[in-house]
Amino acid sequence: MDLLGKGGSELVIDCSSSDLKVAVGSYNPKNKTVSIEKVGVIPLEQDAINDGAIADSFGIVMAVKHAVARLDIRCKNCTITTDGAFVHTRDLELPVVKADQLKDMVKYEIMGQGSNRDLSIDYLVYGTAIDEETNVEKLKVRATALPTENIKDFREFLKSMDLTPIALDVNQNAVRKLFSSGIINGNVSIAQSTLLLIELSSQTSTVTVLDKGFPVLSRRLQFGHSNIRQVADSIKKAQGTAQQSAITRRLNITTSDAESSVPIEDIDVWNETVAETPALQSAVNAYFKRLVDPVQRTAQFAIQKYHIDAISTCFLYGSGAEYKKIDKELSRQLGTQVEILNSLSTLQVPRNFELSQFINCAGALIREA
Repeated sequence: MDLLGKGGSELVIDCSSSDLKVAVGSYNPKNKTVSIEKVGVIPLEQDAINDGAIADSFGIVMAVKHAVARLDIRCKNCTITTDGAFVHTRDLELPVVKADQLKDMVKYEIMGQGSNRDLSIDYLVYGTAIDEETNVEKLKVRATALPTENIKDFREFLKSMDLTPIALDVNQNAVRKLFSSGIINGNVSIAQSTLLLIELSSQTSTVTVLDKGFPVLSRRLQFGHSNIRQVADSIKKAQGTAQQSAITRRLNITTSDAESSVPIEDIDVWNETVAETPALQSAVNAYFKRLVDPVQRTAQFAIQKYHIDAISTCFLYGSGAEYKKIDKELSRQLGTQVEILNSLSTLQVPRNFELSQFINCAGALIREA
């Protein structure tokens, strides 16, 4: 949803969780590549962003201003991408009509859900289908609606930081644009594969079935991995003044740094490792139990409903992808190949760039004609 206009290098802020991500980059429509120049992660208070909506504007503004100064970000054009319960997405099949008539039809279908909120609606025509009863061609439309009050909040949020609002995107759409083509991790062709993308955030998890470059199904789950981190931090603090045990050695804990948080990349979630620490094992097992079942059901439902190929590979991204051996453990539980999403051929990135953290930012940089 364009707020002002298009063009140029810009700042993108992923506001979907309290681990705020920022990136500076640009999109080249000629060769369809995204260039990333700078990135940063801004940890916020847990309730600063509530299910994708801004809850603590002042705190977020101060944190972002500090990060912008630290990263020496000078561009003023800014796009926001987000996700939450306030984002409404529907797939529709509508008659082949003129553009203005289609716009009215989409609005009628969305508003016909009984919402009395003022909504801003955008849509994409992504294909055609033949109606089984009438044998008439119909347009396949994906419509997204956001309350105008949320859009206003994001606009005011950017203006309070002296940034120019360019567009408001949603994560599902950013992922769609970013994974329309290219090669993942150097050997998986998006155009020739049916893939599973799983975003592991601290408070939510998002499962996307990507078939030949189009996300046929996306499901957002209302739980994340934060409890694992909290348990690891509790263990570290408890061991702060005691003799080092197996868990403290594994997390590289010393008495001098016992009060700091445990880096996610130091927390090993492989089942044989966590078995040594019952408290951590309990948190990890609970997380995977909640994650594996909906992932499997989402994949099975998509295969049956859309008559797509079996899923070849599952790719992980988001902050939770940094847990040690999480790809190995999830592969064991799902019974399929699982990899961390490390590279995409349509992205030009700085050295040591961690793609899994900035998927939404990279996709939000893409402007479609």
